[in-house]
Amino acid sequence: MITTEELKRVEGNYFEVLQTGAFTVTLRSKNTGHYWHLIEREYPTFRHFVIYHKHNASDEYHAQGTACNLTAAVSGIKSHDEFQMNGRKKAWKGKGRI
Repeated sequence: MITTEELKRVEGNYFEVLQTGAFTVTLRSKNTGHYWHLIEREYPTFRHFVIYHKHNASDEYHAQGTACNLTAAVSGIKSHDEFQMNGRKKAWKGKGRI
């Protein structure tokens, strides 16, 4: 279960918290506008988060990865945002490839 202390660490200037539940949290990055849906999975011996991502509100979510805890999930999201804001390298297809 996601605790209120964990949610307090997520809230702030970086994310807009759109929705929370006992085992889920939906965020929007204020830097990129990307949407993130985190689902906590608990097993008898360990806990982890499955991370889903979409670029726009009208897009469908796709699996982005997993994290061992909410802090690690947020760190991964921030790394993804940094990558996006620094410009993605465009892949060249076909002839003329460098």
